[in-house]
Amino acid sequence: MTDHEWYELVKAGDEAGWKLVWERVVEPEASSVRSAEMMRRYSLAAGDLMGMLYDEMIGRGKIALYRDDGGSFEGWLRRYARGFVLAADPAAHGEISIDAPAGGQDCEAAEPLALPDSDKGVERAEAWRMTHLCFRDLWNEDPERAYIHLLKTRFFLSSEEIAAFLDVSSSANVDQIFSRSVKFMREAWVSHDRNGIPEVKG
Repeated sequence: MTDHEWYELVKAGDEAGWKLVWERVVEPEASSVRSAEMMRRYSLAAGDLMGMLYDEMIGRGKIALYRDDGGSFEGWLRRYARGFVLAADPAAHGEISIDAPAGGQDCEAAEPLALPDSDKGVERAEAWRMTHLCFRDLWNEDPERAYIHLLKTRFFLSSEEIAAFLDVSSSANVDQIFSRSVKFMREAWVSHDRNGIPEVKG
């Protein structure tokens, strides 16, 4: 199904189109590293996101703002979903509803409050947490590779220094192991972002 076909289904309120919204937008965002913790903190469920997204797209007619040349339809919807998560923080907007007009103006004349789609402080914390998750995976997979990754990226040791420190056969071997560790970290990052935060037991 193309983005345009999906868009037309969603615009028409078609069940199949909105089922895809749930599967490809709402559930992935609700379980992503960047949003899951915030949603738990502010008691926001995936069903709430779905309801707000439906109200925004169909009830308020925002679906008409989508343009095929403005990026993927999935990404466009997900930015809205992420905005709802960020707006759920009461510290972000006090007691003011995101739908309430400022100064008691008439609802028809008032500009709706724009939903934020980024929070630099949150993004830094999430990136740090994601890095730790991926490094834990690397450690569980191959401790030597994890050591080399840590010594390269955190302590800035040269390949020659690492080879001597860990008794690796050569600096070229260190470079090869480091390259594999970077590839592993990238793949782990994508996996965690797609599948959400793993459950911590104990």
